[in-house]
Amino acid sequence: MRVLAVAVTYNPDPDLLARVLGSVAPQVQGIAVVDNNSSNARSVRDAASAVRAHVLENEQNLGIAAAQNQGVALARDEGYSHILLLDQDTVLAAGVVADLSSHLAALEVEYDGVAAIGPAYYELNSERQTRAYQANGPLLSRRSLKGLDCPVESDFIIASASLVSLDTLDKIGSFKEDLFIDLVDVEWCLRARASGYQSFLSPTAAVEHRLGSTIARIGPRRVAVHVPIRNYYWVRNALWLSRQPYTPLAWRLYFISRALIFPLVYTTLTDHRLMRLRLICRGIWDSFTGHLGSLK
Repeated sequence: MRVLAVAVTYNPDPDLLARVLGSVAPQVQGIAVVDNNSSNARSVRDAASAVRAHVLENEQNLGIAAAQNQGVALARDEGYSHILLLDQDTVLAAGVVADLSSHLAALEVEYDGVAAIGPAYYELNSERQTRAYQANGPLLSRRSLKGLDCPVESDFIIASASLVSLDTLDKIGSFKEDLFIDLVDVEWCLRARASGYQSFLSPTAAVEHRLGSTIARIGPRRVAVHVPIRNYYWVRNALWLSRQPYTPLAWRLYFISRALIFPLVYTTLTDHRLMRLRLICRGIWDSFTGHLGSLK
């Protein structure tokens, strides 16, 4: 297995990016940094240079899916067999890639179609470990991974720190670029699921990840709060995905219910409330008119 780590960057924190790249460098055979026209591109180049990473610099922000597809294309050209996708803020513990690689190899022997495997990451804002999600008719179950040591099937896994073979990508297809950002990984996993490919989480792979920049509290729950523009993309893409034939009923209901809750949460408990409301309304409109891609 020859793994290329593909890190996508957009105005990253330079020190954190250096930690991310430094944590993955000893674990893979190569690193590519795909930068979406960051304002601090020089800092990105410096961090990449420190670990001898290949840098692809886009002249505009093409979105995360397009950047990931660029990394995939580079991996193919350079003769890699697998890619490890990374966000700019995901720090890996030692041995994560070896853990994912060994589990993936075993799963491919046991199952006919394995889409990808990812870590049971610890989310820093909510202060909890991710769970496995599985649709069963109209119900969406959430399974805790605490105390487990074997991979668990999940309808989707987040892209960051996920390990995917290029052969599998050839069969399932590339990441959907006109979603731009938000739910790109969910869409790909659900599309893979409909084609008979399963995704898995490894409870023994330790990764720190941060969803959003701050949190909002709803009773005991902590909800990730992104910059306002992300409300537009999430609602638009969720409603679009809820209408796709390969999306299971439980996920359709989930996307629709969350999209309805968004205006309530993000216009009462966060900052820039009027801006968020306008962006959410625009996202709803663009979803039903079929306007995807970057918000102009």
